[in-house]
Amino acid sequence: MSKKKQEKDSKDLKYYLSLPWTYTIETETHKGSSYYIIRVNELPGICTDSESLDQAMEEIKDLIACAVEIYKEKGEPVPEPIARDQYKGKILYRTDSERHYLIARTAHMMHKSISKTLDTIVDKGLENLRAI
Repeated sequence: MSKKKQEKDSKDLKYYLSLPWTYTIETETHKGSSYYIIRVNELPGICTDSESLDQAMEEIKDLIACAVEIYKEKGEPVPEPIARDQYKGKILYRTDSERHYLIARTAHMMHKSISKTLDTIVDKGLENLRAI
């Protein structure tokens, strides 16, 4: 058995529950009661709601465990959170000459470097995506 296959097989439920899952937490009001809706960003469809945030977090952990078991039973890879420390901020970006010119011109008008200008553009784009 290959080393990679052994690593994959050795990941148990405890391993998955210890991962740094990320959540989207929303509050809603229905018929005068407020409650929390929690989604696990890395596990599509895994969601719970509760009037108590603590209760909802406990429930979501149980749902993560159930989802992991289902993925494993089906023989599918379990999606894992992306480790933030693996990303150092260096991205190679290629584009056409027209876009390069427009970005450089915008950077010049903003009195910023091209890298800082791209950060601003990407931040705005990500902000717009989160609003969807």
